[in-house]
Amino acid sequence: MPKIPTFTSEVRPTAQAASVVSNIQIPLNETVAGALKPLGKAAEDYYVKEKEIETKVQAGELTADATVEVFNAASEAELKNTPQEGIDFFNQKFDSIQNKYKLKAPNKNAGDLFNITFSSNKSVYVNNILKKTRDNLVTTRVNQVDQRVRSKIAAAVASGSKFEFDILAESVEEDYQGLVNDGIIGAKDLKLYKEKLPNLVETAQVRKIAINNAAEAFLILSSPENFTTIQGEERRKLISEFGTLAKQQADLLSSSLDVSIIDKSNNFMKKYGDNQKFGFSTEELEEFKIGNEEFDNQIISLNEKIVNKEFSFDTNFNTNTDVISKIASGEIKNTSTKFLLAGETEPKSILERAGNKTINNKDFKFLSDVIVRNNNDTFKKQDQQFLNYFEGLVPLLQGNTFLNYFDKEYNAKASELRQTLHARYIKGLFEGLQANDLLSYTSENYIAKDIKNYLPKTSDLGSIIVDMAAENNSTIDGPPRIEGENAEEYLKRIETINIDDASSSLDVDKNVQQVGFVGDLFLGKDRFLIANWNKHYQTDNSKVNSIKARERLSRDYTVPNEAMSAIENAATNFAGDGGFSKEYLIDALTKIGQIETQYETKIQRGNNPEIENFYARSYWQIEVDTAKDLLENSAPIFGNNFESTFSKYAKDGKTARESLLNLDDKDLVNLLEKDDTLAANIAASLIVTRFNTEKAWS
Repeated sequence: MPKIPTFTSEVRPTAQAASVVSNIQIPLNETVAGALKPLGKAAEDYYVKEKEIETKVQAGELTADATVEVFNAASEAELKNTPQEGIDFFNQKFDSIQNKYKLKAPNKNAGDLFNITFSSNKSVYVNNILKKTRDNLVTTRVNQVDQRVRSKIAAAVASGSKFEFDILAESVEEDYQGLVNDGIIGAKDLKLYKEKLPNLVETAQVRKIAINNAAEAFLILSSPENFTTIQGEERRKLISEFGTLAKQQADLLSSSLDVSIIDKSNNFMKKYGDNQKFGFSTEELEEFKIGNEEFDNQIISLNEKIVNKEFSFDTNFNTNTDVISKIASGEIKNTSTKFLLAGETEPKSILERAGNKTINNKDFKFLSDVIVRNNNDTFKKQDQQFLNYFEGLVPLLQGNTFLNYFDKEYNAKASELRQTLHARYIKGLFEGLQANDLLSYTSENYIAKDIKNYLPKTSDLGSIIVDMAAENNSTIDGPPRIEGENAEEYLKRIETINIDDASSSLDVDKNVQQVGFVGDLFLGKDRFLIANWNKHYQTDNSKVNSIKARERLSRDYTVPNEAMSAIENAATNFAGDGGFSKEYLIDALTKIGQIETQYETKIQRGNNPEIENFYARSYWQIEVDTAKDLLENSAPIFGNNFESTFSKYAKDGKTARESLLNLDDKDLVNLLEKDDTLAANIAASLIVTRFNTEKAWS
């Protein structure tokens, strides 16, 4: 008979970690149900325990979350003024929090367990709230009494009334007795409070002094004989406090005085500029005084200058620049601060310098604004950035030494530009733009887009020289003017005067030192080249052009490499023609390029758009009509050297000269602009065919 096998089963009926091994053998006299009954009972008991654990876990999670909120509620309750307010506030919050989280319970068992656990901690919170709020109540009560006492002391000290002091002690004792009655302090504490009263009074007295004059309070406490109830660390702290306060008060007083001086002096200058042509009356002048003797005297002196018609509206850009530097260094605090400039022995203020041909009314307002801004660190840094930027513009604004020296409008233009750009700069900053953005020439917000309107123009030179000649002869030590001779006639005569005659009437070294290139007007440096250029190249032959040419040659200048190469080629090609040497042609072409364009452009400037494409081109400003006239009527000089150089332009069996002559005007204009060598050769051909050789070599 075959053997029936026995089965061993490993199962996990629950989440227990260990395995349950079962080797069930059912007796033959029992049913299967009867045999499995004990096993079912065990599983049922475990399920009950599992549910109990689950309920505790769920209730614990709710309690943890609710505890955070109830802790915050308890903290708020502890800040209430009275215990009752604190408890009422907490109970309301506690109930609200408890209901909120009970509703979150997944079942009734978890909710009930949460209620029990959460409520069990309430008493701890309530006790803490009572303790804290009672402490708060006592502290508040004590502070109220202390504040009342200090107020009574301050009132008595402020009044200086003997009656107030007589009733002070009795009144203060009543306040302290109230703390005894409330059970907050005892008799021993009351005695200490009474003994402290004299110290509180003396402290109030010295603080009253310090409010008006901290330096005086500092000196009083520095002597141990004064305010003897203030001792030790308390006295040391008060002395330190009053020392700091004294400096603050001094700075504030000085700053307040500075502001008052600037405001009053600005108001004076504004009203003078707007309404007053002849100064102010004695009565009107009182409006501008501030009670400071130094300032008031300066205002009076300035008014006298105006009344006596001695106020000049001239300006000096360089003087203003030096004043700005002293403002930036902190040396000048207001418009009445005296200071020395280079070469001076007597210090003067901005007010005293106003109207003395260095600082006019506009300069005064600008310098005042700079002073005010200098007192603010942010504004001071902004202005320093602007002034550094503007310093870089000065060489452009000056043009050359001649213009800086003789142009009477230079100072006014320079000062106006600085003030205008500074106003734009401040406006831009106020609108939220960055300083670098305002000072960058590539920016849309660049403050100096119209700077060309302020730069000196060489075309101004003619009028400058005429004005110089129109004045008395001390301006330029030269030939004296003939009686009845006007400026134009004088200038024309000295342009054509025999150089030897002129030299005999001049102190040569003195003139060269005093007036730079103007001395050459008499001595003749480059005079023959300029005469040839003016008559045969420029063809205008005017006095102004002659002066313009001489001024441009007086500058330091650099010839571009491409121009130097072109000049060398042209001088080689035309050397010997017309009796002009290669050396002369190099010198003449170099100087004519500087006279015509200063080697800064190759395009003639003009105001007629209809012919703008036919304006002169190249560094030597060759006009298309001039070029074609030379190519056509001076054919013999365009020899082999020229043809070899420009063979690339020879077309259709024609020579280079013929091919260039046959170009459309517009094409030839463009070629003269692009080909420096061609332009220099055309310029050289003009020199050798039209210049006067006698004048060239005399």
